[in-house]
Amino acid sequence: MMLRKGGLYIPLLVVLTLSLLASGTAGQLPARRPLIAAPPPDFDLILSYVTVTASKGVAPRLSAKDLQLFEDNKEQKIDYFAVQDQPATVGILWGGGTAFDDPPPDFDMRECPKTFMKNMVPGSEYFVLSGDAVTTSYTTNIELIPPAFRLSGANTDTVYIGLDVLKEGANSRKLLLVITTPQGGGGGQLQNTYVESAAIRQGYQTHIMSFSGPSTEPQNNEGQIFLNEIAELTGGSFYFGVPSRVACVNLAKELQVQYLVGYHPTNSAKDGKWRRLSVKVNAAEDGPKLKARIRRGYYAAKEPR
Repeated sequence: MMLRKGGLYIPLLVVLTLSLLASGTAGQLPARRPLIAAPPPDFDLILSYVTVTASKGVAPRLSAKDLQLFEDNKEQKIDYFAVQDQPATVGILWGGGTAFDDPPPDFDMRECPKTFMKNMVPGSEYFVLSGDAVTTSYTTNIELIPPAFRLSGANTDTVYIGLDVLKEGANSRKLLLVITTPQGGGGGQLQNTYVESAAIRQGYQTHIMSFSGPSTEPQNNEGQIFLNEIAELTGGSFYFGVPSRVACVNLAKELQVQYLVGYHPTNSAKDGKWRRLSVKVNAAEDGPKLKARIRRGYYAAKEPR
């Protein structure tokens, strides 16, 4: 929008800035957090997120020298390293039951989405996927997370939809949070391997919170195996236990700071084969024990015929 004055057009942004300076409120505006430099355009650079957790408290900030990265058990030179503590994009997939269930989902379980977002990096956006429908579109307003859910479902179909909706997120760091029960994970139309391949290609972390409850139905072992596999393939996490807001808080705090690392593989063959990744963190002797996780691996590029 432009304002006209004396035959000149003045950008509205300039007018607002001058007004703030005159009123003495400009200094009260929160400073923008510095942007992280994007990795250089390099098709041979393999990028992965690394999450570090501590045996006690929050893990200390690390640098590239604190990590060792391996591909097929061969150490790789880290060529790119960035601390990721900027707002993230979160997809919340609800599979914990509906308000019509008898009994309804546990209170702590229903509060997990809101608890998680309250403890994520401020400014993180999210959407809510209940069953196969996006019931809350992208927003940063945590109060829009519903206190109860009319639809529910965590299976191959809804995981695939959640990963697909994440593509539209505004932030480079994207993750899917699946809240479910031991009965979840199965029942979709899509094959497990199809969804797993999509998760590998997209590279979005998937974190599973599988909360036990009063249901008398048997555990869906196949479904739980699928969800655990998705978590490990993407460098996410899998929690199984009683409903606990503490578990949701701890997961969010773990994800407040992550590391994006990149390297040029010593195996430069473009054969389309699977490359397995692992990471080791070198903790200080007088500090807490640290554990790092990374996606399980990736498929190498393949030369066109």
